[in-house]
Amino acid sequence: MSCTIAKALADAGALVERLRDHDEAAESLIDKRVEDMKQYREEIQELNEVGRHPPRFTLVMGIQQENRQIRELQQESKELRTSLEEHQSALELIMSKYREQMFRLLMASKKDGLSIILKLKEQHSKELQAHRCRGFLSDP
Repeated sequence: MSCTIAKALADAGALVERLRDHDEAAESLIDKRVEDMKQYREEIQELNEVGRHPPRFTLVMGIQQENRQIRELQQESKELRTSLEEHQSALELIMSKYREQMFRLLMASKKDGLSIILKLKEQHSKELQAHRCRGFLSDP
């Protein structure tokens, strides 16, 4: 039975670590894209300074290209945010199931006494309430 609990804890830890890795990768991609956009703007400014009076057509085409890139970045950011929310929901579900299973195991064994079980149940209720509050507050 302790192997199952240890495995569940290890699996939960691995999921948390994977979520962190995904989050870091997403942040890295976003940072890189933003840095590329800054570099692009700097290069446009340099070209404008060299040309002093660039043709209107060139400016319009540059602005249109920037707008496309901004829209792509916004879409990518939205997708990454949605993916992160899905991962967080999945992890919360896993942890909820884990807590429920642990509660059932404790109820079945009853060797630790009723007070521990009540404390665990109360802690689980508080965590669920806190999660609901965070979910409510983070919704746009």
